[in-house]
Amino acid sequence: MKCLTSLFLSAVLFLFLSSCKDFKEAQCTGVKGFKINKVDAQGLDANIILGIKNPNSVGFSIYPSEFDVIYNGINLGKAHSSKRVHIGANSEETYSFNLKSDFKNVNLADIMKLVSGGGNGMVQVKGDLKAGKFYLKKKIPVDVKERARLN
Repeated sequence: MKCLTSLFLSAVLFLFLSSCKDFKEAQCTGVKGFKINKVDAQGLDANIILGIKNPNSVGFSIYPSEFDVIYNGINLGKAHSSKRVHIGANSEETYSFNLKSDFKNVNLADIMKLVSGGGNGMVQVKGDLKAGKFYLKKKIPVDVKERARLN
């Protein structure tokens, strides 16, 4: 019984001391790349690469999230992260998100502009990044608008 009580007090003390720590919000540092894999009559398959910075001394995970992607005013659809990704403590890395769109709300002129446009264009990524550790989850708003090279 004495061992159980000391274990309980140790756990309470640990939780109390660890809850005093100040956690900073992770940040999306920008669009690092935008690559179109395939464009056909059915839709678009592309990858968008985002930089994510974790200023905390504790790592966390990014859970499957979804973003709206707009390229030069053309709504391309939703980009999805397909799996859980671990972000290390005090790190800044780039992560790839797959984008699939079906062109059902895009007119033919916009598709032709996208295919023949090439070069640099404005990419806007908007949505919520779902992040957390254990059972604590938080949505981090992402709204980035940058010039990115179309590969």
